[in-house]
Amino acid sequence: MSQKTCSWLTRCAYLASICCTALLIIACYALPAQADVIYHAFNQKFQDVKTELPELKEIGYSYIQVSPPQKSNPAPNWWGRYQPLDYVICSDNSDKNCPLGNENDLKELIDSAHNNGQKIIVDIVFNHMANYKPNVDTLSYPPLFSSEDFHNQTCISNFNDRYQVTHGWLGCDLPDLKTETSDVKDAAKEYLKHLVSLGADGFRFDATKHIDRDFFREVLDVVSNSKFYYGEVLGENMADYNQYTDFMSVTDDKLFHTLFEAINYNGDLRSLVNPQDTNRALPGYQAVTYAHTHDIVNNNGGEGDYKDKPDALLASAYVLAIREGFPLIYRDDAKEDIVKAGVKFREKMMNQTQYFRNGNEIAPGADNPNTLFIERGGKGLAILNKSGEFFDVKAAKMPGLETGCYKELRYNFPISVDYGEDGNKYINKWGDKNRGGIQIGPRDVLFFTQTYADDCTTMSF
Repeated sequence: MSQKTCSWLTRCAYLASICCTALLIIACYALPAQADVIYHAFNQKFQDVKTELPELKEIGYSYIQVSPPQKSNPAPNWWGRYQPLDYVICSDNSDKNCPLGNENDLKELIDSAHNNGQKIIVDIVFNHMANYKPNVDTLSYPPLFSSEDFHNQTCISNFNDRYQVTHGWLGCDLPDLKTETSDVKDAAKEYLKHLVSLGADGFRFDATKHIDRDFFREVLDVVSNSKFYYGEVLGENMADYNQYTDFMSVTDDKLFHTLFEAINYNGDLRSLVNPQDTNRALPGYQAVTYAHTHDIVNNNGGEGDYKDKPDALLASAYVLAIREGFPLIYRDDAKEDIVKAGVKFREKMMNQTQYFRNGNEIAPGADNPNTLFIERGGKGLAILNKSGEFFDVKAAKMPGLETGCYKELRYNFPISVDYGEDGNKYINKWGDKNRGGIQIGPRDVLFFTQTYADDCTTMSF
């Protein structure tokens, strides 16, 4: 791979330090701002996504991730898009192999997004080809690949065995490409260059952990360091993540499992306090964080499948409230009120510090498995309640927030914080002048951001 100088114009100094402190310079990429959020336009037609762009912009989605546009298994099911037949995008809308739209549709979407101040991430499948007859029978996928471009058909029985993981066929039936060969790498490079020429701003690489890191180190050399890209890495083994994190972002599957356990009725929200410190989430800002993905939603009965949608919305609210990560919000959750409030909270709290306040410092009984208090720089507060009951206290200290007025972003009511006679700061107004303390409904999240003092006299429930 040719050397590439790391741009100091990238938004994250943390990543720049990784890229540029060593004599061996590897491919760098641009990380998003802390306020950025990805809308996952899963299995949506490109023209349909284009019509949604203004609404998504208003909510606060700065990145849009589209499903793989490459020619694929014509099956109408969503998984057909993850079984490529070629590294091209159809030119004709009547072509059944590109049901999401043709190349012109994708180009129009990208151009419209750019005109609207948004960016497009393209999902890509480089690990395998389609289990589709007659191609799979002869391992012939013209004009790109023939049988010599595939590993021998084997199943993956041990996901801790890197050789099996990078050489076995997913599901035992998806032909696994020899991504270590120059021919396969060259085909991938050409596809990436073509997507860049269309204006794509970033890439998501499906099944990344099943592809050797050297493949990416080489093919990503054709992508400008002004682009963002990340890999899908799933599992509990940190070694799998560490294969890639020095040159791309990765999915935070560890945080997803931590969220699933914590949000459950029998879980403990306190496990979400700085989870990266105890290896329950990936460290830093490189991780793409999420509570729902297309795999979770569509693979019924999977290990990470939430029992109901409120669980996923609570988890999404946490992902949006914290400082770390680059949130990915699944299509079906993206326009829910609780998620929209979380997106606005993230935008308003950009660059603010973070502190998980112990509930005992707020009110007696507030240190419990069902409540979590996330302070952002003394100017914002998110409160999570996963209990099936109201959390209601008439007096609540608020040592971390500045004095003044705050607005709740979902229900649009005010609270005020001021000093009490004992010298401690309290919430002395909650919604109206008749009460202070805290009241939050069952299975709910509240997002407060600092606002004008007059709002505490003009707003009410």
